[in-house]
Amino acid sequence: MADSPGAGTEVRRARKAPRMTYKQEIATIKNLPRVQRLIVIMKIAGVFLVAIGFEGIVTATWWLPVVFIPLGVFVSMFPMKIRTDRCIACLAVLGPGQSICPSCGAPQM
Repeated sequence: MADSPGAGTEVRRARKAPRMTYKQEIATIKNLPRVQRLIVIMKIAGVFLVAIGFEGIVTATWWLPVVFIPLGVFVSMFPMKIRTDRCIACLAVLGPGQSICPSCGAPQM
């Protein structure tokens, strides 16, 4: 039995990835294939549609939340199953079920 409760254990810390700058994010979106670019645009549009619905709740305009909140949720959730089998960062072809690019090491969506 060890003298202290933590004796002999090694703490592993996860490597913190640096955050992307605005220009890097725009470049990454421009490198996406058209289908994945459409997915990103639809998710952003869904957030804006839900925000319009919440604005209708705040201003007591009853038809805005009825129309825009379900529409925003649908637009955001619709493209979940689309897969293009291409790396987001370097556009290399990925095998079936591969979640990390073998050439650049980038994780996929």
